[in-house]
Amino acid sequence: MATSTTSHTPLESPDAPPRRWRALARAIVVVLVGLLLISAGTLIGLRFARAGSLPGITVEGIDVGGRSAADVRDRITLLAQRKGDAVIVAARDEEHHRGTARDLGYSLDIDTTVEQIMYRGRQGNPLVALADHLRAFRGALHLPALESVREKAVARWAKRAAVALEREPREGRLRFDGATIQAVQPRPGQTVDTGDLQEKATAVLLAGGGGIINVMTNETDPRTDAADVADVLGQAEKAVAKPVTLQRGDDRATLSPDDIGNLLATRATSDGTIRLRVKPSALTQTLGADTISAFEREPQSALFEVDGNSINLIKGHLGFSYNESKAAKQLLDVLTGGRGRTVTIAGDTQEPELSNAEARKLNIVERVSTFTTYHACCESRVTNIHRIADIVDDAVIKPGETFSVNGHVGERTADKGFVGGGAIFEGEFVEQIGGGVSQFATTTYNAAFFGGYEIVEHKTHSYYISRYPEGREATLNYPDVDLKIRNNSPHGMVLSTSYTGESITVSVYGKKWVEVGTTTGPRTNIKQPKTQYKENDDMPKGKEHVIQEAGAAGFDVTVTRTLKFPDGETRREEIFTRYLPQPRIIERNT
Repeated sequence: MATSTTSHTPLESPDAPPRRWRALARAIVVVLVGLLLISAGTLIGLRFARAGSLPGITVEGIDVGGRSAADVRDRITLLAQRKGDAVIVAARDEEHHRGTARDLGYSLDIDTTVEQIMYRGRQGNPLVALADHLRAFRGALHLPALESVREKAVARWAKRAAVALEREPREGRLRFDGATIQAVQPRPGQTVDTGDLQEKATAVLLAGGGGIINVMTNETDPRTDAADVADVLGQAEKAVAKPVTLQRGDDRATLSPDDIGNLLATRATSDGTIRLRVKPSALTQTLGADTISAFEREPQSALFEVDGNSINLIKGHLGFSYNESKAAKQLLDVLTGGRGRTVTIAGDTQEPELSNAEARKLNIVERVSTFTTYHACCESRVTNIHRIADIVDDAVIKPGETFSVNGHVGERTADKGFVGGGAIFEGEFVEQIGGGVSQFATTTYNAAFFGGYEIVEHKTHSYYISRYPEGREATLNYPDVDLKIRNNSPHGMVLSTSYTGESITVSVYGKKWVEVGTTTGPRTNIKQPKTQYKENDDMPKGKEHVIQEAGAAGFDVTVTRTLKFPDGETRREEIFTRYLPQPRIIERNT
């Protein structure tokens, strides 16, 4: 019996190919892990071997490779200083304006630049870090410095440079050396394009150093031209052709052609012309103080001169003071005009306090009133009476004005010529500088009283003094006791004073305008003097001393002034006065 044999070939499992791929993947992973481990190990080794910066690193040509962080910082700091000190020069022709890069706002961030250097080879990605290490074996690694430029600082520098480098247009003008004249022709100016300069400066800074920048300029035309120069040259030549004489009254000063040339200058105006001018200060210096003083004149008011009972007007005159601006303008007109070369110098006219026309309008033509009081001769008080009379003499009071004796004379002092004299102070007769002037006040009061003028303010003496008319007298004490008279007439007033060794007279001149009458009423309320005692602890105990004997009794009195006006109006004024009894005063120590 035959026997058959059957062969069987093993069949592959459907899962066989994925197993091969997985095996391949595992092999690749093993290789990669191995490479990573090798790289990591290499990186770790390199990092331990290279504690500083990677070798071969340069910044702006500075070798900072293979160095410690401190050494790197020092080198970058020097780089920052060198670049900050770099000089930038803006140039126009021969003109220059300099500045350092630091002035223009350049700065290098040292900290960040150092961090960038030290970071290379230490990145978080080990492959990138390893690549830096491997690159360090092959050659240099060039890193930039971290720099910045402040735009506003560059703009400010560009503006300053523009101001320094710009050239103003030169206007046409003349140069004078005495009578010799030189024409100077106009020349264009140049302005700097600050925008272009700013761009160029920024580019130079970022390029890493200093340098020269040739600025871009724009030409600006002057307002004047050669024809304008020719015109003013003709005027100037005419101006210095002949001398000029300035005069006033009998005084004169002649300016030679050289003098004139040294006074002249030119000025270009906004409308494009060149004007000739005379320099005021130079004219003043050329004339000199003596000549100017001779030209000047003080104003003189119109005066009234008394001649007996009549009064005459003495004319005054205007004053003149030198004014260099007016004189310079006048001289220029003479130099450039066609008239003569001799002229009365111009200046400022000064009006007198009382002009001739005003004086005539016051209508002061006659003596209106007069009054005289008498005194003993040769006392010190007489000196004061005469002195105040001299000060008040010829005082003019216009219609409506009020005359104050204190205001006109001021404080009576030794510097003004007053001396010690008798006066009443707090009820006692005392010695006082200016004492005795109350007699002048009384005399003036009565002159005004009988002229019909208004007595605005006055004060009688505390005690009756027999040399004065009772109820019609006045005292003075600076500054609170005054005599004020108002000119309520339609005409002016002049107070005229005169004196002898034993009398003082005050007269009022003007024009009679009212008829004046007066009556003095009886004395009433009569009171006899009493004795007053004053204690003085400096006196011996029980002693006493009479310092003032009893004087006149006290009383009341009323004075009436009657005013009859041309229109028929009659006015009565009553003036009441109360005099105190003058006591006997005894000083003692009880």
